[in-house]
Amino acid sequence: MNSYYIISPITAFILSFLIIPALRKIAIPIGLVDKPNYRKIHSNPVPLVGGIAIFFATILALTLVVPFNSELLAYKNTFIGVVILLIVGVIDDRFDLRASLKLAIQLLLAHFIFSQGIKIESLNGFFGVYALPDWIQYFLTIIIITGVVNAFNLMDGIDGLAAGMAIVGFAIFTVLATVNGQHYAAIIFLTSIGALLAFLRYNLSHKKKIFMGDAGSLIIGFVMVVSGLHLIQAAQDSIYLSTITLGVISVLFVPVFDAFRVFRRRLKSGKSPFQADKTHLHHLILITGLKHKMASFFIVSMMTLIAIIGYLSFQFAGLTISIAMMLFVFIIITTILQFNEKLNYWKNFIRQMENWNKE
Repeated sequence: MNSYYIISPITAFILSFLIIPALRKIAIPIGLVDKPNYRKIHSNPVPLVGGIAIFFATILALTLVVPFNSELLAYKNTFIGVVILLIVGVIDDRFDLRASLKLAIQLLLAHFIFSQGIKIESLNGFFGVYALPDWIQYFLTIIIITGVVNAFNLMDGIDGLAAGMAIVGFAIFTVLATVNGQHYAAIIFLTSIGALLAFLRYNLSHKKKIFMGDAGSLIIGFVMVVSGLHLIQAAQDSIYLSTITLGVISVLFVPVFDAFRVFRRRLKSGKSPFQADKTHLHHLILITGLKHKMASFFIVSMMTLIAIIGYLSFQFAGLTISIAMMLFVFIIITTILQFNEKLNYWKNFIRQMENWNKE
């Protein structure tokens, strides 16, 4: 079993590394590219094949390396959802589907996952709440699955960010699964990391750049949230239940709360919460002058820091206080960045006024 922890991710890395150049050649002739516009920095079309490569490399590596086991059947529903979202994402990358249609599909998939018994049954002591009524279980499960999928999709705005967050997230999930004896789940997470690392090699390249596309960000968000629910459910009778619950929350924390922050800001400004703008966390960091790679590194480091603070505070004060501490750190960082954004706005405004006076 231990050998699969190494062989499977290496295989996924090699397969992803080999698949991507072939997909790049196909993408441009069929129009599967991200075209430049006023919200984007790149000036040439970039192939949107990262998600496809990550999916096929991961599945092929698992098929070729890992022997079939009944434990893998627990993830068949996740696989079905991933395939559907991959198809939807590719179509969206090519033809720009309506947001309402994508949301409807995500809600149906969330309902499907709940109907298969993968759901939030308890808050595991958060605010002293444990078992939940059935209708709250359904509502929370649907909202959280759909919300996390969209949150990861919204975070995919600069080079390396979505992949970097996914790598850290899957690494944390690997530890949680291993501690709880879910070795096949840990192998799946590590295999995904292997495929993502190869994607990063191209995503951060100048000459052979590719993007993940909606196909990639949607399936990563879906796998993250459903795998998190799997981990929590499997730990219900474990002494590690609270630790695993906190670990899952820490992985999803930054994208979810950044989406909350952005939606609240848009509503406060009288805009639709779904209207695209440049107010996401990565936009705030780019305003500081950091380049894409460093901005992605900053956010991934922030995600890691919040997870560490949550874990350390959990050791002394329990689940509720640890989540409150993570939220406190997030608010402090985003408040500083938003202050810098306003400061930058007024600097530019004053500079324009000075130029007008000179004219």
